[in-house]
Amino acid sequence: MRAIVVPAFGGPDVLTVRDVPEPRPGPGEVSVSVRYAGVNYTDVRNRRGHGLGEPPFIPGVEVSGTVRAVGEGVTALQPGQPVAAFTRGHGYAEVAVASQEFTLPVTEDLAGRPESAAMLITIPLVLLLLRRVARVTPAETVLLHSAAGGVGTVAAQLARLAGLRPLLGTAGGAGKAEFALSHGFGAVFGYDDFADGVLAATDGRGADVIFDPVGGDVRARSFPLVAPFGRLVTYSNISGEPEVAPDAEWLRARCIGYVGFSAGQLSGRDPAAMRPVLEEAVQLVGSGQLDPGVSGVYPLERAADAHRVFEDRAALGKLILSV
Repeated sequence: MRAIVVPAFGGPDVLTVRDVPEPRPGPGEVSVSVRYAGVNYTDVRNRRGHGLGEPPFIPGVEVSGTVRAVGEGVTALQPGQPVAAFTRGHGYAEVAVASQEFTLPVTEDLAGRPESAAMLITIPLVLLLLRRVARVTPAETVLLHSAAGGVGTVAAQLARLAGLRPLLGTAGGAGKAEFALSHGFGAVFGYDDFADGVLAATDGRGADVIFDPVGGDVRARSFPLVAPFGRLVTYSNISGEPEVAPDAEWLRARCIGYVGFSAGQLSGRDPAAMRPVLEEAVQLVGSGQLDPGVSGVYPLERAADAHRVFEDRAALGKLILSV
């Protein structure tokens, strides 16, 4: 089968199309004939060597298609059934293997759309961030950095569905700001002046919750903007800069919390916590309540081009590979 392989850590050009053996499902697993594969920043980090896995490996953690074969003990899924799956790796391929627990039935209509491979990473992540990690209430003000990315695109929509205040966001440039506003953000600021914007929007109080995937200097400038009893949540480090955090005494003096979260790590530590939000994500997209914001679909052979969009900080919404 064809697959995109990372033979050595490096830039987008290391992504190579190769013929590799087809994987077979083990006990409790299914193999999926992949039609679409989501492109996520996790894939970029893994390709660079800042995540999990050692070369050679096949990147990709989010796929949709049809069940190809089922492993021992699998009874809820059957060959030919349209599904979306969170694979924990090896998704940029014609066939991928996933746990039955992380493989969700979808309709034929949804399986035929790129959105089917844009549901099981960002939407569950945002649901958990809002509900379990930060526990945002309707009275609170939320700032989300990188508002025009995949997470931001769904976060503002989910906030509206949950009856929360319109989110504040940051974005790099007018085009990204316009994209974020079109998906429901209440206001979007540039990275150079977001502190002034947040303070003006909150009458000087600051944000109750700040979601930060950027890290580095952006994170350092965000801590002073957290209101008393507020929380700053880190769920990535797109900048690649050294992790920055104040000491415990500073946090106590400000009466704020600093929380870390990784949906990928949670799926390994507590798989049962993931299944309900995966199911909810499929329902939200399938019913038309939520738009995952697919902005580009690339053939499998052009996976490197999709990664370059991330490298250039030009990603809007969600990018998909067509297999």
